[in-house]
Amino acid sequence: MTQQKTLTREEPKPIKMTTKLDVLKIALFKAQTPAQLKALIVYYTHQEILQAYDRLPLEQQIKVQKIWQGELELGIDSTLRTGFEIR
Repeated sequence: MTQQKTLTREEPKPIKMTTKLDVLKIALFKAQTPAQLKALIVYYTHQEILQAYDRLPLEQQIKVQKIWQGELELGIDSTLRTGFEIR
């Protein structure tokens, strides 16, 4: 008597696709300085930044707000040092 092998097909594991928005969310999450936020603003659209910001946990949203607010209160504009101009 021969044994019959039962072939089982494993379900493929879902592939985790990292979207541009996911990458931006991580970058916002990791931002520590106004310069880092400005770099993101240059690369991403306003809409993309708002979408990623909305996906952050509340405490991270507050952190981003504090970084940006500190920049505005100090009046520091790193674009002056880079030669770029805001119009």
